[in-house]
Amino acid sequence: MKTSQDAQYTFGSLPVLLEQREVCGADPHQELAHWHDMLELIQVKSGQMHCHVNGSDFLLKKGDICIINEEQIHRIYSNEEMPCSTNTLTISPAMLQNITDMYNKLILPVISDSDFTHIRMNGRNSHARMISDLMDEMMKLAKDQPVGCELQALACVAMILRQVYLVHSEEPIEIEHDEDLRLHKKMTAYIYEHYNEPISLDDIVASADISRSKCSVLFHKYAETSPIDFLNAYRLEMAAGQLCNTGNTVASIAFACGFNQQSYFSRMFVREYGMTPKAYRQAHQSAR
Repeated sequence: MKTSQDAQYTFGSLPVLLEQREVCGADPHQELAHWHDMLELIQVKSGQMHCHVNGSDFLLKKGDICIINEEQIHRIYSNEEMPCSTNTLTISPAMLQNITDMYNKLILPVISDSDFTHIRMNGRNSHARMISDLMDEMMKLAKDQPVGCELQALACVAMILRQVYLVHSEEPIEIEHDEDLRLHKKMTAYIYEHYNEPISLDDIVASADISRSKCSVLFHKYAETSPIDFLNAYRLEMAAGQLCNTGNTVASIAFACGFNQQSYFSRMFVREYGMTPKAYRQAHQSAR
């Protein structure tokens, strides 16, 4: 889902990533459902898009903020032809765990709350406005890179985490204890670990010890696609990364990512990314 507008920013060794992205329904490659061990905040700068978290789908509009807790299956996508501009901030709150008293009092109760999956806020909400202002400040820091910007970024992160703490304290949390979610994560993790091997639907099903029909239901609920389509999309995503970052041949990349025929890989790649693997490599390497 990368466009010429996409960019990533870091702040030295801080475990913080700020991404500037455009999400568009016309883009053939949409983001896959995923999870990670970081807190994620999504800021919609223009347009509108959908956010899918643990089977819950909702619309985010200009100004809105969405906070997604660690380990939650999520993705953003758009059905609109006009691009939606977003800033996404991912933070590892664990960077503050050495400040034991503060971490245990203000951070750990939030991220360890199993009932807290996500919170979406209207742009008019005072907490949303504060978070938006702080994310805008971090974006300016990332682009200008003034002396000592890491310290200023850390200060912004601390103030953002305070807003998350306050929102979590005030916002009613919808309880969702879901065994199905655990099973889906298990199958997805199996795909992540074995995508480069000749795995089948039966292998995916066996990883969670469920039926084929149950597997299909869970993938459509949480990933909004079939298990095999998810597998192929992930393989293609890994291949796209290798095309951009290595000099390996297209054939070797295809085999390394689980495709046993280069011609099939190329057809699938064109369907997903709208261009051949060779053209994709040339376009992304020339853009550097």
